[in-house]
Amino acid sequence: MYSRIVNSTLKGGALYYVIFVVFVITSVISMLLMHRGLKIRQVREEICYFEKLDDLNSGLSVYFAQPELYQETAESDICLFDDSTRVVNIRREAHGLIDLLTATVVYHGKPVKKMLLTGMDPFRGDSVVLYVPDRRQALYASGSTAVNGNAYLPAKGMQRASIEGRPLQRGMPVVGRIYNSGSTLPHLASWILQKIQMVQDMDSLDLVSKGIGQLTTASIENPYTDEPLWYSSDEDYQISGISAKGRIGFLSRGTIYIRSDARLEGTVVSADKIVVEDGFVGIVQLFARDSLVIGKHCEFRFPSVACLANDNVNPIFMEVGESTTFHGTIVSYQPNLSTQAPFLRIKRGVMISGEVYHPGKVELLGGIHGSLYCEDFYLKTDRAYYENHLLDNQIDFLLLPPHFVSIDLFTGYNNQIIDVIEIDI
Repeated sequence: MYSRIVNSTLKGGALYYVIFVVFVITSVISMLLMHRGLKIRQVREEICYFEKLDDLNSGLSVYFAQPELYQETAESDICLFDDSTRVVNIRREAHGLIDLLTATVVYHGKPVKKMLLTGMDPFRGDSVVLYVPDRRQALYASGSTAVNGNAYLPAKGMQRASIEGRPLQRGMPVVGRIYNSGSTLPHLASWILQKIQMVQDMDSLDLVSKGIGQLTTASIENPYTDEPLWYSSDEDYQISGISAKGRIGFLSRGTIYIRSDARLEGTVVSADKIVVEDGFVGIVQLFARDSLVIGKHCEFRFPSVACLANDNVNPIFMEVGESTTFHGTIVSYQPNLSTQAPFLRIKRGVMISGEVYHPGKVELLGGIHGSLYCEDFYLKTDRAYYENHLLDNQIDFLLLPPHFVSIDLFTGYNNQIIDVIEIDI
């Protein structure tokens, strides 16, 4: 009897052991299958996610490659496939003269965004070093003047000359292809004019701006993802002792003085008159209506803008002080010209890397690595003054930095990234 009980117990224990082992094995297999399923799902999610990132980049590539199809409007939906299942929305808005692009796709009902500052690759297309309209007058070059790149000149061209006893040192005044220019400068694109108008529309900006007296901190930062933050005044004031970074603007119906101790990065300044103190360093877009004076030994880092624009007939004036470096775009605009043409003075030792567009007289004593569009030249020496003469000037498109991104002044299109502001994923 006892042996039967023992055998029954042993058999029952073995059965429970088998059941336990089967349970453990089943649990392990189930966990492995679940883990594999989750892994497959995770991989699928990752593939879908990276597919959305690829869609963002593909949409931007299409947008940049075919600007005439998409960049005439502020917002575009780009279908990557015929079934419209994968769509990239691209919205363009102005930050001064620079375009801010936001590309968006939808991932699990939530937006995935990429925000960029954009411009134009100056090395694509005609690559103009100098454009002077044909006024049936010749241009003259003397001393160490060098013009390198494709030039649009009056029919009489650029001729060798000797000014102040300084004959031209090189064999040909222009090295590059030479074309006959038209009777006027190329017109600024409508989108460029709209951006200038938006920055100079004090009545509209006053409605959304804060009084400059409300600026009580020494450091302010406003991301590009936020709405612009404007500070305004009807009177003159100075920007001094503060650090301002991002989507921030300063406005005045009078004069704004920018002191050398101001630290501005990406900031917009709009006023009737703007004066920049000697030694200023920063990234800033300046928009003046009457005059814009930049001091000596300043450093404007890329991408900076100096814009002088006025719809009235008042004489307008811009000056870039001695030994200043400027990386970006200098542009003037005055459709209703006064008796005196707009005047731009670029003093000795100045080096501009970028593009200069000025529908008036230019007194060029410094150098330009990039492009210059102007009506004519003015030169004053101790002995006399000269019209349409260049002396010891360097205008060289080939010395433009290879990674420079310009602003397309004549179409308003973009095909290049200046900077990636944010990826919201």
